[in-house]
Amino acid sequence: MSKQFFFLAGLPRSGNTLISSILNQNPDIQVSPNSCLPDILSNLNQIHNNDNLVRFPDHSSLDNLISSSFDSYYQNWEGKYIIDRAPWGTPGNLELLEKYLNQDIKIIVTVRDIVEILASFVRLNPSKMLSEIYRIEIDMGCRFNQTYKSQEETVCELLMSPYAILQKCLFSLLNLLKEENRQYLYLLEYNDLIKYPEKSTKEIYNFLKIPYYKQHNFNSISQYQVNNLTYKDIEYVKDLHTVKPNISPPNYKLQDILTESTIKKYSGMEFWRK
Repeated sequence: MSKQFFFLAGLPRSGNTLISSILNQNPDIQVSPNSCLPDILSNLNQIHNNDNLVRFPDHSSLDNLISSSFDSYYQNWEGKYIIDRAPWGTPGNLELLEKYLNQDIKIIVTVRDIVEILASFVRLNPSKMLSEIYRIEIDMGCRFNQTYKSQEETVCELLMSPYAILQKCLFSLLNLLKEENRQYLYLLEYNDLIKYPEKSTKEIYNFLKIPYYKQHNFNSISQYQVNNLTYKDIEYVKDLHTVKPNISPPNYKLQDILTESTIKKYSGMEFWRK
């Protein structure tokens, strides 16, 4: 039996790993980590411009190959339902789904206040991840190699940089909110997931139109793993994908992490609520 494919395109630090760990309790569901499948499809799609195809335009054979990539990539995954995690809502990625996915497109997007996302990142002190963004911006002439700004302010600037994953995920969401794409989208607010995990999970099942798994345990959440693999985060960003065994709201205040000026600067940016 062929697998059914769905997609997770949430903002970082907004409950992606938590909802993935919950859904992975269902033996019929497997939620992927951050996926390279969009890059695979995009690279294959570019072959349509290859000289050989220009001279002999057998584009349908290439289309068949690309369409089979979903099943091929997840051939060794046992789940009946695969939820692939990536910023699938960007115009390019969504176009690939519309062209090559021979199923209904359903994309779950977890969201959270931007300022809360930033505070969550700052707490993790993701120095290696951010140093890579900093280096890219220096190499592109967008930033000096020294700054007078505080570490907190610099971290937030880097996280909101056009070259950071947060901006790509926001761009993905913005495109999904367009009238012609809204049918593909289910929004899951982080605070709703924390306060009402069972209700939120049932709503996801309803959106995906698959049978609800009654054995979900919301009081004992295992760390994320799939296909006997886990994230190797220790040297990159420690605890980036760590989930609490018991669902609970953050045990810190924004004011303990961010300055008042930073909170004011990044508050009220939640365009999806408008």
